[in-house]
Amino acid sequence: MTDEKTVFISCGIFKAELEYLARAGRFNGEVVFLDAALHVNFDKLKKHLEAALSTADKPGASLRVLYGYCHPDMSGILGAHGAEKIRAGNCLEAIIGAAEIQRLDAEAKTFFLTAGWINNWENMFAMGKEDFDFDFTTMFSQYKRIIVFDTGVIPLDDDKIRLFSEFTGLPVERRMISLDHLLGLVSELRASTEA
Repeated sequence: MTDEKTVFISCGIFKAELEYLARAGRFNGEVVFLDAALHVNFDKLKKHLEAALSTADKPGASLRVLYGYCHPDMSGILGAHGAEKIRAGNCLEAIIGAAEIQRLDAEAKTFFLTAGWINNWENMFAMGKEDFDFDFTTMFSQYKRIIVFDTGVIPLDDDKIRLFSEFTGLPVERRMISLDHLLGLVSELRASTEA
């Protein structure tokens, strides 16, 4: 048994799912959510993540991070605070698993999205355009399709799906999934606190 208090710092992309799991009694804990669009700007992501870690880094606190390797120095940022992250390279691997991503991509070169991502793609792209004047239309030429993973937690905006399909010139498929993989990773991360 430990006296440590676990604090989760999470990308906002998981907010609806974690709140749903909490309401269902399958997850509990203090969670600090950061804006999901931060991943398009490494400097902003590092600044906000370091600030959240510093604020939560109190005596007796155990810091757990729900992010992929969204920053090139993610290990260094977390290491400075003794924080541990989920075993996933990105939010898609966290929600469905790396093996399933590879299997689906082997069928056809696929751009994968979560429901939270598809509903907020315009905001994320706007931040990238504002910060770097990046033309996001160039990043889809190698893909054959888009798959949106739908947990049923976040209502998908059909207009945003249609607009994203038009923006990319790619067909969009919805795949229903459970939250079991994400919950397993979070539970594993929590268990490392209690070990």
